[in-house]
Amino acid sequence: MTRAAQKIQDQYDALMFARTPDAARKAARELVFLVLGETSEHLSLEEAVRETCRRLRPAADPREEQRFEDEMVELALGANRPHSAVAA
Repeated sequence: MTRAAQKIQDQYDALMFARTPDAARKAARELVFLVLGETSEHLSLEEAVRETCRRLRPAADPREEQRFEDEMVELALGANRPHSAVAA
């Protein structure tokens, strides 16, 4: 694995396992910058994450691609993460 590919993988892992919405957004911003470069600065975070997903995980089926993108956006924007974990 090249050094650039390893950096991308590390940021992808940071996004996947982020524990807070802030950590997820930070990891997402860094990931999209690694993948898209300076062009990511001209896009909203959501659109940049979608474009990053298209490049990292392309799918032949448009519905499957949409699902991949939606899942990655949800991870990046922290929609499914509580602000603080509460032990049950």
